[in-house]
Amino acid sequence: MKVFSVMSLRDLPLHVDKDSPVPIYVQIYQGMMALIASGSLQPGDVIPSETDFSRHFSISPMTVRQAMTELVNQGYICRERGRGSFVAPRQLDHPLDRMVGFSEDMHSRHFIPGSKVLLLETVPAPPEIAQAVHLPEAARLLRLKRVRYANHEAVGIHDAYLHNIRIVEDDLQRTPSLYMLLAQRGVVLAQAVDTIDAVPATEEAAELLHVSPGAPLLQTTRISWDTEGRFVEYVVAQYRADLYHYRIRLRRS
Repeated sequence: MKVFSVMSLRDLPLHVDKDSPVPIYVQIYQGMMALIASGSLQPGDVIPSETDFSRHFSISPMTVRQAMTELVNQGYICRERGRGSFVAPRQLDHPLDRMVGFSEDMHSRHFIPGSKVLLLETVPAPPEIAQAVHLPEAARLLRLKRVRYANHEAVGIHDAYLHNIRIVEDDLQRTPSLYMLLAQRGVVLAQAVDTIDAVPATEEAAELLHVSPGAPLLQTTRISWDTEGRFVEYVVAQYRADLYHYRIRLRRS
């Protein structure tokens, strides 16, 4: 992770009004949260120490600690023993109430999606996939394995198996979004089933995602069908758990 140093609180447009009815720790918490949300503070930036805050604003260290603890609890900053506090990596909140492709998801967040093709080849259908979607033993699938990027940072690996789809790498260069590419060919995905697991990073995944081997990853397995109920895609996706999380909306009727 690239780290930028914040040398002084003078570098930050952060203000405290001691006459305000809003508690000072809340003002610091809200001010820091706004700086992070606006991009004035970027993931990896060093946060001034609690002592620096205390001296700069002439306030109690306990007040600063309240604000910093709340920022840690909410996932805005992280602490490392012996190194200090940093702006935490920005997590990607992925809701599970609708079917959306990675590129579409990134565009909706105003992030730049990207990908690197690792494999693109026709292979025999793996037995577990053939069994899951009732394919004949002789079925062949197009395997597309890619690293996925958000703002040029590797956040996931997609390993997809596609049925009755022909794609070459030039197609992906012109239209990086797989779902958009499918739609251009008249294949409209209508429904899917997602399964979510927690898995440790393999040596290969760790190298591709710049994490330590064994680091926790979120793994989703998606089976998708088109509007005619025909099987189209079986994809196993792994995401960095420190950057990605899933949100499920539940309703009790």
